[in-house]
Amino acid sequence: MPKVKFKSDFSKIADGLAPFDDMEHIKNDNITIYQFFKLHNNFIDDKKLEGLAPRTISDHIKLFGFFKKYIDSDIFKNYLYYMCIDKDYKPCTVNIRISSLKCYLNWLFTKKYIQENYGLILRKVKRPEDTIRPLSDTNVKKMLNAPNRNSYAGFRDFTIMVVILDCGIRIQELCNTIIPDVDLRNKTLLVRGEVSKTRRVRVLPLSKQSVVLLKQLIEIATENKCTYVFMSTNSTDKIDHEVIIRSFEKYGKKMGINVRCTPHVFRHTFATNAVKSGMDVFTLQRIMGHNQISTTRQYIQLETNDLIKKHEKMDSVSRYLRGK
Repeated sequence: MPKVKFKSDFSKIADGLAPFDDMEHIKNDNITIYQFFKLHNNFIDDKKLEGLAPRTISDHIKLFGFFKKYIDSDIFKNYLYYMCIDKDYKPCTVNIRISSLKCYLNWLFTKKYIQENYGLILRKVKRPEDTIRPLSDTNVKKMLNAPNRNSYAGFRDFTIMVVILDCGIRIQELCNTIIPDVDLRNKTLLVRGEVSKTRRVRVLPLSKQSVVLLKQLIEIATENKCTYVFMSTNSTDKIDHEVIIRSFEKYGKKMGINVRCTPHVFRHTFATNAVKSGMDVFTLQRIMGHNQISTTRQYIQLETNDLIKKHEKMDSVSRYLRGK
């Protein structure tokens, strides 16, 4: 594995003498570790101009922070070793950190701050398939019974569970839902481009049950002069999606469920139930807001019994053997 050509002149950095006022002189040349980190600010600015979602920008900054904490001579190889062996992080954790770092390295190469595209060195690690399993019907019912619906927080969390099970919306998108996004008459929920992970607008169909619940939350929000449908209990502002994630985990423990209970797992559960009910994968792709059909397929987890039932329903052999 080739080593990265960084000039690690930490004495100059410590003295505040590392050159950085004029970035043109380092193009097509080696750069210091200091410059590597400072250029990340330029990278973030470019990504903002490209219109990336605030959540994506925030993730780039946060995930790059993990890399900043680890510096070594054989930097990229050791970083992978550190995550996979020393820390034994899950493949999905390793891969999301690699993706953000590769994006930055590709940007450095494109802007000619480095002569080689070191992003090609970093490869995602293999991860076992079906790592996220949907909740069973029994566990879904337990989760729905967990929130105290006599309190605002409990009713809000219950509604969030129902809506995700109904249309598979991402939790960040749902928490950013404003009152005009909900069309009670036509039973649809608008995911605006500025809050969508893929920056694409999509309209999600809703069931009658979801509409009834959302109507009540909208009335509460309107009474409190809040634009967002899902309010925080501490202020008349939107609820933070991280709070909801922690709440889901608490509900799972409260109900004695020994598998992961997060909004993302609910999204997987929606996808699996949709296919079981006969929805084709292309329709599912549009509802879930995936750019690639392969991503949608990763969400579909059918049990062996489901496969057997579908196979029996198909019964293609019988039509060839009838009358024999």
